[in-house]
Amino acid sequence: MLTFAAEGNGQGKLEINGHSEPVAYELVVAREEDDNTRQVRIRLNAPRDWLMKQGFSGEATLVRTNGQRIAVRREGGVDVEDAISVTLEGYDDSHIGGADLSEAYPELRTAKPH
Repeated sequence: MLTFAAEGNGQGKLEINGHSEPVAYELVVAREEDDNTRQVRIRLNAPRDWLMKQGFSGEATLVRTNGQRIAVRREGGVDVEDAISVTLEGYDDSHIGGADLSEAYPELRTAKPH
């Protein structure tokens, strides 16, 4: 079972077909209770018109400030009927252990127990 573990946000670049655009992104980490690994979800909003101009067809690459590249997707691409800000999502499915999480994602803030 997955439970919320941490969240954070950062700045990076969105790359499509050799072109890039600065973007802000958010991270949400879920902890797998069975084996204590973490799964990181990455979500960002990108300008629809920029995506269309670059030939976005459903997948782009987020480049974090540390150089890590993460694929972000939206099913079906975009067209003029979509909102002017389009949400893209990706996942780091490397199942990072708790000890390595803060090193891999320094932009995270650990959840506080209630």
